[in-house]
Amino acid sequence: MTFSILLILIGIVLALLVSYVLGIIVIVVGLALLLLPRLGAGRTTRA
Repeated sequence: MTFSILLILIGIVLALLVSYVLGIIVIVVGLALLLLPRLGAGRTTRA
């Protein structure tokens, strides 16, 4: 299991059990780690 998916799962548990705001922050960080490498790889640099 990748770290970003683990962060998303931890964020869901935090949002349900502990703090809604803290859980949302952890979920957003996990989504950013999951999506940013894919978005960066899609770009091509042209000289």
